[in-house]
Amino acid sequence: MNTLIKKQAVTFALLIIAFGASVYEVGKFIARERLEDLSAMLTVDLAEQKGLLVTIAETTARNGADSVTESIVRDCEAAERTEFEALLSRLDTQLSRGELTTLERLFGRCGSFYAERKSVMVSRLEREVEVYANTVEQLELLSGKKQEEYRVEVWQALVEQENAQSEQFNKLVSLQDQIIKTLLAGKAASSAEVKEIVKTAKQTQEELMNANKQASELRTALTAL
Repeated sequence: MNTLIKKQAVTFALLIIAFGASVYEVGKFIARERLEDLSAMLTVDLAEQKGLLVTIAETTARNGADSVTESIVRDCEAAERTEFEALLSRLDTQLSRGELTTLERLFGRCGSFYAERKSVMVSRLEREVEVYANTVEQLELLSGKKQEEYRVEVWQALVEQENAQSEQFNKLVSLQDQIIKTLLAGKAASSAEVKEIVKTAKQTQEELMNANKQASELRTALTAL
């Protein structure tokens, strides 16, 4: 009788162990399935996010704006823009004081529009690259390996170059404003003061072109993938 009880106890213990092992395996299977589902979802999210990044990057490259940015940064009236551009194109000539006064007034309304729009677009690109990088990081945590194919570092390098361009655009706007104020103060377009500002503006334009070239190369590499 004792032997039978012992056999039954052993059998019961083995059943418990087997059941526990089955539960463990089922648990592992469910966890694995969930991880695979999450990875699949993140992969889809990354594909969509990359599409958004490409769109924003291309719009930013041509100094354009999407609907969000257009609602934030607004240009001056069309007639003011036309008059402003006409006077600005003659800034290196001897404008009359009345023309300079008009240019200064229009500058306050029209002068920084393109630089501000560029700045907002670059900020948008930077935020979306952060979202992209965070999603890639989540996928790496789930998969346990680096996800080099998403080129996060290259996207971040593009943001750096676009930020550099934005800063140089703003600097050019400031330099244009300085030239107008210097001319209004009675200095001639050929004066040493104005020439020094123009020299700085040319250096800034060169830096802008260099940043634009580097951004173009990075963008081409990213959009070709």
